[in-house]
Amino acid sequence: MKKKSGYIWKLGLFVIAALTIFLVAVYFIGKSQNLFGDTFRLKAKFKNVSGLKNGNNVLLSGITIGTIKGISFISDSTVVVEMIIREEVHQYIKTDAWASIGSDGLMGDKVLTISPKNSLSQVVKDGDMIASNEAVGMEDLIAGLKKSIDNAQIITKELSEFSYKINNGKGALSKVLTDENFAKSIDVTLKNLKDSSNEFAVFTKKINDKDGTLSKLMTDPYYANSIKKTLSGFENSVTDLNVFTKKLNSGKGILPKLISDERMANSLDSTLTNLQAGSENLIEIEQAAKQNFLLRGYLQILAKVSMPFR
Repeated sequence: MKKKSGYIWKLGLFVIAALTIFLVAVYFIGKSQNLFGDTFRLKAKFKNVSGLKNGNNVLLSGITIGTIKGISFISDSTVVVEMIIREEVHQYIKTDAWASIGSDGLMGDKVLTISPKNSLSQVVKDGDMIASNEAVGMEDLIAGLKKSIDNAQIITKELSEFSYKINNGKGALSKVLTDENFAKSIDVTLKNLKDSSNEFAVFTKKINDKDGTLSKLMTDPYYANSIKKTLSGFENSVTDLNVFTKKLNSGKGILPKLISDERMANSLDSTLTNLQAGSENLIEIEQAAKQNFLLRGYLQILAKVSMPFR
């Protein structure tokens, strides 16, 4: 009888331990799945959930606030994810918040992260659909990494060709590094540039010097008025010249006719030719008169009379 009661005692102890373990497991599972306490539901649409499963955690600012309740198709390209979230964080999730899918660590389980945006927006309601941001899948990461590796190979090849050209004296940069004449030319250019900058510094110093001529021209009212009068006179001269050219172009007056009238120009040319011929004839007549004995005496008397007036 005592032996039988010992078995009963052990069986009761085992049942109590199993029940305790069961209750603890139910508590932790219920807590992780938000089976206890007040909750509310949110939804988000995705084209690709990237391996997200029921029971995965929902995070807000890195803190677990809920779990994934269900994942279902609403079309051949859109999936709706339903979340169960603790009521205590309800006030922190606004209507402009957005959901994204990530990983809990490098190789951890998938998690859904809710990111707040504007604290002035309204609080979400139970069953609301919030915006989503598509997750970057492992395939996209591998494709991007492959592209980066390809670009690195191209850059490495170009750097190799570049260094080869420099070492073999090809290209302008190689000349800069190896050609002494080119280096001297650059040195002379830099020296000239330095001299020019020094001269410019002297020039600006003269401008800033109050006793300098250039400074007086720029600051002294007397010189400024003189320059103003000179420019005004030059402007008047230009105006007069403009009026003169307009008169020439208008064809009025003698000078425009002399310039543009062909008949008057020919007439003037003929007159000048006749005057020249007449003066030559007068010279010949004078020479002939000097040779004539009848007029020679008269010309000598005339020359003596006109002498004092010269």
